[in-house]
Amino acid sequence: MTDRSLGLTCSLIVTTSLAGYGQALAADGTGVFDQRCYSDVPAAQPNPANLNQLPVEVNADRVEATQTGKAIYSGDVQIFQGIRTLSSRYTELDQSTHDLTASGNVFYQDGQVTLRTNEALRANLKTRETRLDKAEYQLHGSPARGKAESIHLRNDEHSIEFQQAQFTTCPPGQEMWWLKASSVNVNQDEVFGEAWNASLWLYDVPVFYVPYMTFPVKDERKSGLLYPTFGFGSDDGMDLRTPYYWNIAPNYDMTLTPRYIEKRGNMLQNEFRYLPSEEHSGRLYGEYMERDRKAEEKDSSLKHRWLAHVDHTSKMADDNLRMRILGTRVGAHDYNYFNDLSPPLSSGVDNQLMQSLTAGYYQPMWNFSGEARDYQILLPDALEPHQMLPRLNYNAYHQTHWLDTAVHGELTRFDHSSSQRKAYTGTRFHIEPVVTIPIAKTPGYRLSTEFKLMYTHYQQEVPDDMDAYYVQRGFGELADSTNRTLPAARVNGGLVFDRIGHWNNQLYTQTLEPEFQYLFVPYKDQNDIGLYDTTNMMPDYYSLFGDRRFAGLDRISDANKMSLGVTSRVFDNESVERLRLTLGQAYNFQTPKVTLLPHDEQLLNSRSLLTFEGDLHPSDPWFLKARSFYDTQQKKISIANGAVEYRKEAFMGQVNYRYVREGNVIYDAPYQQTDMSQLGLLAKVPLNRKWQAIAAYYYDTEQSRNIDRLLGLRYDSCCWSVDLVLERAYKPDNVTLTAEEETRFGLQFQMKGLGSVGSGTSYTLDTKLLPYTRPFNLND
Repeated sequence: MTDRSLGLTCSLIVTTSLAGYGQALAADGTGVFDQRCYSDVPAAQPNPANLNQLPVEVNADRVEATQTGKAIYSGDVQIFQGIRTLSSRYTELDQSTHDLTASGNVFYQDGQVTLRTNEALRANLKTRETRLDKAEYQLHGSPARGKAESIHLRNDEHSIEFQQAQFTTCPPGQEMWWLKASSVNVNQDEVFGEAWNASLWLYDVPVFYVPYMTFPVKDERKSGLLYPTFGFGSDDGMDLRTPYYWNIAPNYDMTLTPRYIEKRGNMLQNEFRYLPSEEHSGRLYGEYMERDRKAEEKDSSLKHRWLAHVDHTSKMADDNLRMRILGTRVGAHDYNYFNDLSPPLSSGVDNQLMQSLTAGYYQPMWNFSGEARDYQILLPDALEPHQMLPRLNYNAYHQTHWLDTAVHGELTRFDHSSSQRKAYTGTRFHIEPVVTIPIAKTPGYRLSTEFKLMYTHYQQEVPDDMDAYYVQRGFGELADSTNRTLPAARVNGGLVFDRIGHWNNQLYTQTLEPEFQYLFVPYKDQNDIGLYDTTNMMPDYYSLFGDRRFAGLDRISDANKMSLGVTSRVFDNESVERLRLTLGQAYNFQTPKVTLLPHDEQLLNSRSLLTFEGDLHPSDPWFLKARSFYDTQQKKISIANGAVEYRKEAFMGQVNYRYVREGNVIYDAPYQQTDMSQLGLLAKVPLNRKWQAIAAYYYDTEQSRNIDRLLGLRYDSCCWSVDLVLERAYKPDNVTLTAEEETRFGLQFQMKGLGSVGSGTSYTLDTKLLPYTRPFNLND
């Protein structure tokens, strides 16, 4: 029969604390749950805000009302309130005391949790207090589940107590680990819950015990020890880190990490993060090693080793005023710091550590900014760049329907503080008004002209005792004061053609997009100007249609050339780009006379490198990419790379190759350069449902030696996983400019929903020397 009772509109049972407890344990550092692990887990759904006010429907085989005000339901009892369900063999409600008792195969479910017990459920609908004996719980939308001898919910206090509680994420019948505690208290008004006599069990073996612990109930942090990490390498032995997290305030925290490196010594790492307001944020990071035994054997001056890093950002005045401090520095002459100690920071471009202070005011049509910049070079004999102390920039723009104008201005002071080489210094002032006339701009074609006037003034200080290093490169006769005025003009245009075709019974669209540019800049002798921040630009297809041959203002190349290029794309019937090919080259009517260094030979080739780039995605599993720059005068390839990748479900395989001809690697490198020719093979192979392997192999065909080799194995089940990685790579030495092979091991054990232990080489196709790159650049 069916009974409807308004007296049951109060909450039947409150389980948000229980859900919060389980979700908190399964929250941070839990790993990824495979979708197959959710097959028996009910889907989570939010409880309606008015759930407690919804009417209650009661179905039961028998209903009895006593003279003392009790309602007794027996048989197959089903109670519904919205998405809540409570079923039992016997349910009794005392209308006077609001006590509810259910027993016999008790089952409760809402949108967040399922509860089961063969004992009793006791609740008071007025105080919203509930107690369950020998209950099991399952969170919805998560494998997290557990059981307890008793669960006591005090909803008026927003608290829940567990006695003899257990928690796991393993599927039923596959319990590899349990987290057990004699008592657990959770209060939703607090940030953290408490557990007493907590122990971790692997199968039936206890492996970890702590008499008292806390865990997050809300998405907030707490001070305490984090999981230790460890690794092993043939060069340094064991590497152990035991981080301690200090939650100073909601917007300030610090992580202190004592680090032990077996063959080197002890180190302290410290990271401080701050967010005093939405406008200001930053990170301070430092490392200090009192004594590095291994480095001291090679160089006694490296007894103390340290690193400092700062990254601060401020945004004010509605984000118009911005400032940033960014810098990394190590001890003087500590050229191998990043090679030896592997800090969690980048070593910069070409082993250059930058220190920079920038500030600027930005408006839609103009901006003004300044920067002070210095470098620390991690190569003992490399050319040290000049410092910018400071550089001031001003840019203004104005657009009309038929005319665009702009002004770019710069004032920079270049200094040099090298203790090894006495160098020239100077001040540069540059102003560049630009006028652009868009003659035509429609979806099918475009044509524009641009005129600019570039004026630059240099005030230079050239010491009489300047280092021979600079004299030999042609900087012995720099002018104390010099001016350079150069006009420039260019015409740029392009067309877009497309056609519809059929291939393999499918429609496709192919485009043909030719473009051209004519650029004229007269010649001006610039050998009396030093090199402060200028170098050669790396070539690519898009640089053919730029107006600079050098990166920087110290050299502005003369030009009288035509650049021609064509792009073709193929789109399938769903507008997915499947193919893109570009081919381009610049033709010099007069070979440019300006050279980077005064003693460099002038270009003799009337043509630029022939540039080709291609991306192909013929079908879902296949990805192909190729790029090459061909010297038509020497009939040699200068730069080339390519990759072919196949992906299907969990399998991935890639073959890649990169080539750079001698002289195109690093300008003015302190070592003899050779051709770079490297072949790479990568694979990710599923061995079965739970086992997976990865492999990466890089080989230098020019030097006939292995560069980097990595092999990894992963076991991944629904509730735990383990990664084992072995890598053998060359570890460079920036002082001797040599490299020695090093073997590194990685081991990580993870209990999903609880955390992970381990470190070393990560289970990823990124190796120590070369990152994995997906060969795909199409906009699908």
